[in-house]
Amino acid sequence: MPSVNAVLIGDVDASDVHALSQLEGVVMVERYGSLVFYGDIQTPAVKASNSTEYPVGAWDLGVSGHGVNIALTDTGVDNEHPGLSGKFVAGYDAVCYMHTDPQCLLAGGREEDGSFDPDDGNQHGTACMGMASATGIEADGSQSNYYGSAPNASLVDVRIGTDVGAGPFENYLLEQEFYESAMNGLQWIIDHRDDAWPGVDEANYGIDIISLSWGITSHEDGESDGSDMHSRILDDAMLAGVTVSNAAGNSGPDNDGLSGMSASSLSITVAATDDQNTVNRDDDTIASYSSRGPRRDNGDGNPLNELIPELSAPGTNIIQAEGCVSSGGCNNFLGGDASGNTYTGRGSGTSYATPAVTGVVALVIEANGQLSPLQIKEVLKQTSERMGEPSAPEVDPYWNREFGYGMVDAHAAVALAQYIAETGQTDSLDVSLQNHLLNLVDSNGTINVTGHAWGQMGSVDRVEFRIDGGEWHEATYSAEPAEIGALTPFLWHVILDPTKLGEGPHQIEVRAVSGESHSLPVLATVHGTSGSASNFSVPPLVIFGIVVVFVIWLASLSLVRLRSDGEIDSLLSRWRREEDSAVEEVLEAELIPEHDPE
Repeated sequence: MPSVNAVLIGDVDASDVHALSQLEGVVMVERYGSLVFYGDIQTPAVKASNSTEYPVGAWDLGVSGHGVNIALTDTGVDNEHPGLSGKFVAGYDAVCYMHTDPQCLLAGGREEDGSFDPDDGNQHGTACMGMASATGIEADGSQSNYYGSAPNASLVDVRIGTDVGAGPFENYLLEQEFYESAMNGLQWIIDHRDDAWPGVDEANYGIDIISLSWGITSHEDGESDGSDMHSRILDDAMLAGVTVSNAAGNSGPDNDGLSGMSASSLSITVAATDDQNTVNRDDDTIASYSSRGPRRDNGDGNPLNELIPELSAPGTNIIQAEGCVSSGGCNNFLGGDASGNTYTGRGSGTSYATPAVTGVVALVIEANGQLSPLQIKEVLKQTSERMGEPSAPEVDPYWNREFGYGMVDAHAAVALAQYIAETGQTDSLDVSLQNHLLNLVDSNGTINVTGHAWGQMGSVDRVEFRIDGGEWHEATYSAEPAEIGALTPFLWHVILDPTKLGEGPHQIEVRAVSGESHSLPVLATVHGTSGSASNFSVPPLVIFGIVVVFVIWLASLSLVRLRSDGEIDSLLSRWRREEDSAVEEVLEAELIPEHDPE
């Protein structure tokens, strides 16, 4: 760039910036940044696309939803819309299942093979599919910024709602038929989840995701405990291998529990945030209408499945892909279609937060197609950005009744899914084993990586770590894992001497282990300074002091549930007696060889 006396050098690891700045003749190292076209902000806010605020998004990791099929289960989709064109691979009209529906009779009955392409006479379904997967293309072929989170994901269009409204409950003659179209549509998805759809590539066979942006009126006031038939069929879909993303509901802060479809024990229930019309998350709040948790207790003795919603995403004032009924001259019944439509109007609701998460699920599936729906859910939970104070710390130290486990982070979720695939850990992941990073201190010649772990269903055998993909070694603890039961976090530490690590960044990976299974990995980057000594030489008293201070600090913040003061005193006394042998064990385990940076 002669006019600004600069050289463009592309993607650079942040850890290399200081070294670049020291090169002869370099005056400044400057970040590129990103162009912002001031379109809608939902997709950059969930960190699917990049933005000025978040320069690296999930798409920068090479994913866009390609080969992933979303069963948008709603009022149908006008997939002739320029931003949705070419996405349709299969469809089903569950409303036509009803023997009292006159449209079904005129059509000659329902088609089971996926060949039927429903239209959207309401707008709701088209809007939701746009938020999940729109390409942003306009009718004139130009590119807008109204992308969905997974712009290359494909559509299985399952119509369960009527033209009258966004649910299947409005125009049937008999009360017992109110919910049949919803159930039939979901059952059709489960039954056809592995179908080879005619005329499409093998990559787009089957159904990967169900996206549900509606509730059940019989439980709209929050009476569901997850045992209603609609919640149970969502559980069944998850166990059958189809990941379910569904809306928490719009009952606001005073709701007593959650409605059917929002209360499923296994699906991913999504709350809505108000992004204040900015990409930056710092000013985000929970949307006033978003239903709060927890779900009502189902009496199974497991308090974890009452912690719903699980995730949150922007759902307020979202730009919509315009369905045929939204523009003045467009009518599906008179041969019209949405091919000339654009992206107009703004809508709000957990209905609109849900498809943003649906798109992120598609990105995660593309990143690691071997993950099960429950593993995908755990990846999204662990990588979400924590919001709000813990609402049930005696059960889980992270869940909040408004935001769930936090705001979805597409980039972090995809990066973790890719890492799990690359390191061959997918099959051995146990979603009931919890492991989280709490702090990383790199000062005074000592690196201290600290976190906590626990089992949701039982105890943890051990916590182990490795450096740069090397051998696994056991961490040190605030208390022996085997002595601690379910739902009780314990502290672990990885304490390193940076002079025994090669100069530059190193990746520390930590996981909780039980039998042959393990938790999701926790990854942290530390920096070595290189040295000539052959053994670690962190003084025992330094290690002991770090551990004691950290235990006291965590206890004061109530981040983890620890033992009584007397038990802590006893534990520290035991550590004083055994510190020499314990430190020697740790230091031997943490040795790594010098290596060539090439």
